[in-house]
Amino acid sequence: MFKSKQLQLLMMFVSCEIVLLTIPYSGWAYVDPNTGGFFFTTVLPFVYGMLGVVVIFWKRIVNFIKNKFTKKKD
Repeated sequence: MFKSKQLQLLMMFVSCEIVLLTIPYSGWAYVDPNTGGFFFTTVLPFVYGMLGVVVIFWKRIVNFIKNKFTKKKD
């Protein structure tokens, strides 16, 4: 894209500086007490659901991985 190596380094440096200047370093905001409840009612059931899917299909997952990484004898 750019011809010289110095220009590439300069553009990379400027891009990194723009990104770093737009990210806030601290948040002085009010955190609602219901945030923990929201976490427990949305995120944890999703995680437990995914764990349940893995448990139910564990043998299929293991067999799929074994078939992919074992050499077949001809």
